[in-house]
Amino acid sequence: MKKLFSALLIFLCVHSFAQETDDEYYDFGTNEGITVFGDSSLSKSKETEAMIIDKLKGLPKERVQFIKEDLLIGAGFRNTATVKYRKTSGKEKTSSVLRGAFHAAFGFMPKAPKLKHFSEVEYGELPAGEFYSFDSVIYESKLKDVSPDVKTLMELEYMLQIEFCNGIVIEKQNLNYYTDKNINKFEKLALSLPDNIENIKPLKDRYLHKELPKVKASLERYKNPNEYDLLIKKNLPNFNYKK
Repeated sequence: MKKLFSALLIFLCVHSFAQETDDEYYDFGTNEGITVFGDSSLSKSKETEAMIIDKLKGLPKERVQFIKEDLLIGAGFRNTATVKYRKTSGKEKTSSVLRGAFHAAFGFMPKAPKLKHFSEVEYGELPAGEFYSFDSVIYESKLKDVSPDVKTLMELEYMLQIEFCNGIVIEKQNLNYYTDKNINKFEKLALSLPDNIENIKPLKDRYLHKELPKVKASLERYKNPNEYDLLIKKNLPNFNYKK
């Protein structure tokens, strides 16, 4: 028992005094003994925009990875866009370790906030059928400092993948987002993109001439199912989506 708590004490000390820093500064040299630092965010903006456009022009797998990992997880959301999370504090890690130790030693667990993952704690879980909006996600994202056009591209891809599930209506998941109002919003965003920027034009065309018709057709088929759709529903009661 003494060895167990000694090990715990060492562990707790390490985590209590550990500090994480996210400062993004470059050392541009010294002048007369003074070190000059510059904010790297401005110098990285063009590079970030190029990366975003490349990923959105990539294969479907790359686009999915961008939205789920770079945007959602990077901003502190689960890749389902239904739950927010944050890194656990040193106190919360300590509490989790002590609870585990008490349980191992005495067979009971003291009350404390439940951590789904040791390094993370979830909060703000939305009800079924709701997603966090693009605005709430981008506000928390490190990708927010980009041009309006690139931000519009991200919003379109977010709506397509998260709200429209890439053109599939799922009754218990995204039916609330398959509305004329939301589809019109998608179309207006796509139309607002410029035609004279080489890297953006192909994406604008994809959203307007490929993705938008697919989304509209999916809603129309949901509202007016054909005989094949009705047959599927009859034979498979739990089948609740239309491709």
